[in-house]
Amino acid sequence: MIFKTINPVDNNVLKTYSFIKDNEINNKLLIGHQAYKKWKNVSFEEKVKFVNRLSYKMKNLIEIIAYLITQEMGKPINQSYLEINKSINLCQYYSFLKKSIFLKKIPTEYKKSYIKFDPIGVILGIMPWNYPIWQIIRFSIPNILLGNVIIIKPSMNTAGCSLILEKIFIDAGFSEGIFQVCLIDIPKIELLIANDIIQGVSFTGSHFSGSSVGSLSGKYIKKSVLELGGNDAFVVLKDVKNIEKIAKIATESRLNNTGQTCISAKRFIIDHTIVDDFIDLVIQEMKKYKKGDLYDIYTKIGYISRIDLSEKLHKQYKNILLHGGKICLEITRDKNFFSPSLLKIEDFSLFKEEEIFGPIGLIYTFYNEKEIIPMINATDYGLGASIWTQDLKKAEILSQEINTGMVFINEMVKSDPRFPFGGIKKSGYGRELTISSISEFSNCKTIIMK
Repeated sequence: MIFKTINPVDNNVLKTYSFIKDNEINNKLLIGHQAYKKWKNVSFEEKVKFVNRLSYKMKNLIEIIAYLITQEMGKPINQSYLEINKSINLCQYYSFLKKSIFLKKIPTEYKKSYIKFDPIGVILGIMPWNYPIWQIIRFSIPNILLGNVIIIKPSMNTAGCSLILEKIFIDAGFSEGIFQVCLIDIPKIELLIANDIIQGVSFTGSHFSGSSVGSLSGKYIKKSVLELGGNDAFVVLKDVKNIEKIAKIATESRLNNTGQTCISAKRFIIDHTIVDDFIDLVIQEMKKYKKGDLYDIYTKIGYISRIDLSEKLHKQYKNILLHGGKICLEITRDKNFFSPSLLKIEDFSLFKEEEIFGPIGLIYTFYNEKEIIPMINATDYGLGASIWTQDLKKAEILSQEINTGMVFINEMVKSDPRFPFGGIKKSGYGRELTISSISEFSNCKTIIMK
């Protein structure tokens, strides 16, 4: 069987690939298992050297990788560069950590008592298309430094990005089997998860697909991490001073990666005394995001990555209008391109089950600060939220009641290697980044000596 990568700009075929056969899948598993036996015994210091070489190779190939990201998923080239640089920075962050992160001493009455984090084997990463390099790197690097080895099942529309990354791993000196890409169709995922060689599964994508992966992981007793969708709130209180700056940040958060980001600000929850000014300012900012040449560094907005996702987004837009949404800035559509739009919603409980993955911002108004928490939490998702106010004490109190994995005060929600990344409810479970990601797929071994 074959599949094709499609350019979102014109929907023309970029390249044709073949799905690998069952015997090839089994061969990759065996190669990974053999690689793990050796890799787990390589010193942490040596592993760091390999990771540093990987980041060096990525830096040298940044133009080629960025071009491929833009070509396969329709991201403006400048954002593709930012994605690669962020991946390089992540490698550097983990390279500066010390071996001591894998061991935690526990003061007790015993002669010795400590927790040791050991690798567990071959980990499967089922990765998305919206950040085809960053998502793979942020999953792979912590696990590789721990001593695990990786098999990637990439999104098919960004297969080229995953394959070039596989080549970079090899060129950086990693032995065969430490990082492998497995081009398989969705029905074959169970075959991988069921295999005894696979010891854990990390999935990033929609909560519908995540539910299936989580179910399969449970069926075969495999540890799993699910990083799913978001419906993040961006809350602005009336005491803010620089509303122009905040409106600009809100727009950037909503439109970065053409709105195809789980942690983008999808719901603007604004105090009634400033909501009209906020709407006007966001509209001014949104109008700056114009259709243009994706390879021009000044182009700020790209395309919806696939035609089926474009159709879904258009249906969501029409459904919002059907349920009373009022147009502040109307959308224009040309196949996979959507101009930014802004819609005002009266009922904050609508669309709680949906993630809008595109450049559509929703405005909600509150009249009493007691409404804020119910409005933020009125969603099936629980990834992130941001609060904008001068009253930091009030913001911190509010943050305690927000049902999300992350709360940012006077800052947009973003991923940062220094902090755990992940959510609750239908946004998934488990954490990526920082030391937390290393412990997810480890054997947390207790050792006591009397």
